[in-house]
Amino acid sequence: MTSTHPTYPAVALFDNAYSSTFAFLDSLGSHGITVNVYGPSLLGSTRWSRFSSSYQRCPPLDEPEEFLPWLRQQIRSGAITRVAPTSDLIAYYLSELRDEFADEVRRTIPTLADVEVCLIKSRFAATCKAKRIATPEIASPSNIDEALAFAEKVGYPLVMKAKSHLAVGMAERGAVIETKQQLRERFVPYEIVKGHECIVARYPELRLPMLQRFIPSATRRVYSVSGFKDARLGIVTAALSYKREQWPPKVGTSTHQVAINDQRILRAGLVAVERLVSCGIFELELLVERNKLLVIDLNPRSFGFMSLDIARGSDLPWLWFQSTMDCLPEGASARPLPVMHCRQSLPFYVSRLVMLLSGPNRLQKMRGFWNELGSPWVSMNGQWRDPVPKLLALLRLLRHPGGLVRPYWDSASDFGKTHESPRAKATARNAPAEVQTSDFPAAAAMDTLEHLATGAYPRMTFSITADETGRFVRPFASDGNKE
Repeated sequence: MTSTHPTYPAVALFDNAYSSTFAFLDSLGSHGITVNVYGPSLLGSTRWSRFSSSYQRCPPLDEPEEFLPWLRQQIRSGAITRVAPTSDLIAYYLSELRDEFADEVRRTIPTLADVEVCLIKSRFAATCKAKRIATPEIASPSNIDEALAFAEKVGYPLVMKAKSHLAVGMAERGAVIETKQQLRERFVPYEIVKGHECIVARYPELRLPMLQRFIPSATRRVYSVSGFKDARLGIVTAALSYKREQWPPKVGTSTHQVAINDQRILRAGLVAVERLVSCGIFELELLVERNKLLVIDLNPRSFGFMSLDIARGSDLPWLWFQSTMDCLPEGASARPLPVMHCRQSLPFYVSRLVMLLSGPNRLQKMRGFWNELGSPWVSMNGQWRDPVPKLLALLRLLRHPGGLVRPYWDSASDFGKTHESPRAKATARNAPAEVQTSDFPAAAAMDTLEHLATGAYPRMTFSITADETGRFVRPFASDGNKE
């Protein structure tokens, strides 16, 4: 245990094996904050952290009817005054109990209505539409006939995913639907996580999946605008990165996040953040399709690669803590952030081994792997200065080695296959040369940058022209021809 600051209030952190929890604990502990860890099991990872001031038993988080009354009583008694928002469930519970907290803490907790918009994807899509924020085509069918009609309209493949993890848990990651037969087989009500029936009774739409038009760039690059927004000062800090790899492939969570400095994408994402986020830590996900940035998700809490933001100088847990005391400094200066990688070590090395074994071009892959090893990086699975939780997290990943390897092997066998529907290809062929801007300022022509990043145009250089509003108008090839 490390020494703590005697005048700072304590923070309650609920034990789980999430990367965001490790990052929160490491940050607050490094600043001398008393962190009291709560969990239902004596075998929890974070209870063994050097930054854990104490460990106390609590009801399981997955049983709201037992956990919420317990947490309410702890808040009213003064035993808990601040709770780290490390998961969807915790963010939801905090919004439910928002009025129980003291004024200086309540101002940092989004309202239940705001959290519902973020955590229920169908409501998020509807809110984006109302606020004129561009998203992929999305549908929430109530039966298979409506699902098939949507598929006929937008074409295959489709992304099918849960409307919210509040009902089905974090293990459900969705799927890419390639055919009508697959859609018929998989469009069925979800099995609800035991104990969450009361949540589904409140939000019955969560029983069925939602559908989204598949965007090919989702397999290569999902941009994330992450940061912190104070209720009084507004957005205090923000950073841009992209998801380079995910597990499971195609529809999983990030296992390799890469930091970048591109003010155009960052500014475009922050327009959406201003319209959608009232306060707190945020992570907005965006995709690129030809000439648009499309918003696909918003997390109103800490996120898996938060250690990347911390390493780059945006210490989000510390800013959150200062905000709960309404003592954030004003006028934080924007600065270029260092470019580095953040990865889950075990999936990273497993994926590289599978790539080398599956071939082809093994020598070229080996060179790329060697170059990656030389890049500055930070771990998602905790830091070695706090070794026990990190080791336990790695051991947890090894419980089912086949489940860790198989998705990468299957993905390697699919490498090179296109997932763009014939309809989308026809649209691209018939698209006018003039780039149509979206509602986001500075959000157009990003498909050109995407092609450059993936090496599709290795011998061409591009310049992007912008008008006085920052909207990108038209990309040109280096020889002056329109692309």
